[in-house]
Amino acid sequence: MYYRPTDNYKQQATKPTFKMVLAAFEGAIRTVPKPRDARQEPILEPHYKLMATVHKMIMMRSIEPQFGADLLQRQPFAIRKGENVEVNSFEEWDAFALESLKYLRSQDKQHWQHRMVFRVATIMFDERAPDYAQATAACKEFRESIFTKTMHIQVWKPEAERPGRHCVYMERYVALMMNILFILSDKMNMEALCKRVRKKSNDFQNFTKVWTDCCTTYLRLIRRIGEIPPNMDEVFKSVSQEEFAEVSQRIDDWVNDPTKNNPALEALREAIELKKTNANQIKTLPIDDLINDAWGVLYIAIVKELPPAAAPGSLQQAQIDGSSDSRPIEPRPVLPAPMNINNVMDMNGQQPAVPITPGPVEIIRPRKLGISRREVLRRAEAAVTRTPELPRSIAPHQSSAGGSGVATPPNLILGSNAPPVSHQNGKEASGKEGGGAGSREQSVDDDADDESDLSDVPDIDDREAAMLFPNLMRRTTTEDGGDDKSSTAKDA
Repeated sequence: MYYRPTDNYKQQATKPTFKMVLAAFEGAIRTVPKPRDARQEPILEPHYKLMATVHKMIMMRSIEPQFGADLLQRQPFAIRKGENVEVNSFEEWDAFALESLKYLRSQDKQHWQHRMVFRVATIMFDERAPDYAQATAACKEFRESIFTKTMHIQVWKPEAERPGRHCVYMERYVALMMNILFILSDKMNMEALCKRVRKKSNDFQNFTKVWTDCCTTYLRLIRRIGEIPPNMDEVFKSVSQEEFAEVSQRIDDWVNDPTKNNPALEALREAIELKKTNANQIKTLPIDDLINDAWGVLYIAIVKELPPAAAPGSLQQAQIDGSSDSRPIEPRPVLPAPMNINNVMDMNGQQPAVPITPGPVEIIRPRKLGISRREVLRRAEAAVTRTPELPRSIAPHQSSAGGSGVATPPNLILGSNAPPVSHQNGKEASGKEGGGAGSREQSVDDDADDESDLSDVPDIDDREAAMLFPNLMRRTTTEDGGDDKSSTAKDA
């Protein structure tokens, strides 16, 4: 009510004075419930509110630093046991305020008062005139209680806190921490903070604004550390497709080489990682700008390393000429067709004069130069996100017979010394020798296998087959036309 300006006459007439505001907080300190015993901690809320309000009024130049110091020294948690303290300047007030907050924080045994930490950080770090030493001190205060090593945000909700106030504090703390990390050029913690904020969308009052500020600050930091200038689109306006493909392939090899280290390459990787973290939460135009500009910086660096023979000029000349060398294209001679009128002779054996009509001349036009931003983004993201394909393991072939893992060849080629066998005998032999096909009777009587893996060969004399395989059963035709299974090759 005191701070917010208004043009309403009635509100200005009822606006409280600074004495009324400070008196209200002093009354809250007198009426706050006291601890019942030494084990119960005191309620520090009104004490902190008076301290914060006095500091704000001094920064607004509404009251003098000495007036604020005298007021705080009359309170129960005054420093130096309430003795008189002289504060003659605003610089001396900052030291007095930090000492008072430090003593008040010492009374908070459970460390619930996170706002005291934030107030100390704002006194140490002046956002209007940022300084590296101030940012270091403020970051140290934040990292001791609110922000962990992994940038996890710890903001506790006191018992008497208003509902929804937690989300307001989260927004303020993240905004200040982003500015501190930007001054410190702490890119690693900035990346961790962005990932934390992205996962905690419900913990902020205006998440879209907070996330936009996070991405903007992080992108500015990446550009500054990676030395990425803006508006690198001019690099690709006079580049042919062939030249772009060749140089981009060299950049791909550079990206996949772990020994290569370049600030622009790191910037490219971090920008693409931020694009994945964003997951279309906000428009990706600022992120795409950084990816395009980082690829342009790498493109220029690679072109400088190319030999003179592979300079961009020669590639463009080859594109215009339509060949890989610089020799002019000679026109092809036009050969007459077999039934062309030019081949017809007159009665005297001479060729009549026929007017020659020139054919259409093929004009080789150079391709349009320039690479679109979409092509640059596609090539850049593919180069960074490409992962080497792992070798595929080949599973061992299992035999259909259920035996060993060695595959049985589909065709059996007989040697020159092995006598040929019949189709049926070969099937029976494979049932015995292959193992796992059953007994002799099962291999002979099994009619389910209509096709054999053996090739058909001419039949041979039964006596010779019996001498070769004396224990195999053979089929004989009975008088009634049936098969006699009882006879063996030996009986035959």
